[in-house]
Amino acid sequence: MNNTIRNYLAAYNFTAFVFWILFLAFYLVSGLHLSNVNMWWLNIAQGMAVLEILHALLKWVKSPVLSTTAQVLSRLGVMLLINAYMLGYLPGPGTKQNALLLNAGICMALMAWSITEIVRYALYFAALFKRQPYWLLWLRYSFFIVLYPMGVTGEWLIFLFLIVPAGPAFNVNTALIAVIFVVYFLFFPRLYKYLWAQRKLKLQ
Repeated sequence: MNNTIRNYLAAYNFTAFVFWILFLAFYLVSGLHLSNVNMWWLNIAQGMAVLEILHALLKWVKSPVLSTTAQVLSRLGVMLLINAYMLGYLPGPGTKQNALLLNAGICMALMAWSITEIVRYALYFAALFKRQPYWLLWLRYSFFIVLYPMGVTGEWLIFLFLIVPAGPAFNVNTALIAVIFVVYFLFFPRLYKYLWAQRKLKLQ
């Protein structure tokens, strides 16, 4: 890797790290409430991940293209729903119980994303200069055990309560949920298995 690419990746990882830190800080201070300010930080932090598909395609990083693309696109789908909901373009979850489940899903997903990405970007930044401490490596390849299923569960609650309530019975919305379920069913085990393999490799 030449210095230009390394410096670019260092700048990218550091910037993404800062935006996730800022989002998490504002999110926690606001009592886990998604305000306009919080959404601004979140959209930038998560939107930057699109570049990671390009990084994988150009082989600037060792991440698999297929799994990187699947993860980024799934998160962007969740972000699209959250933004539409916050802007009032979606009718919402309907009942009070559904609203509680939706809010729990949003909180689970955003907390899992934030912690995961803060650790991940910090490690990637340090690794570019071959200075990653073992404790940071351990966090990266241990937190996912809980945070990854937690994040996926949160994403599923968001999909269910922001798509299905938009119409009864079987229609485009429920068909979309079925497609999303198939995609998650195909890719979640593969991604989770890949992370376990990475954990065994990195922490041996």
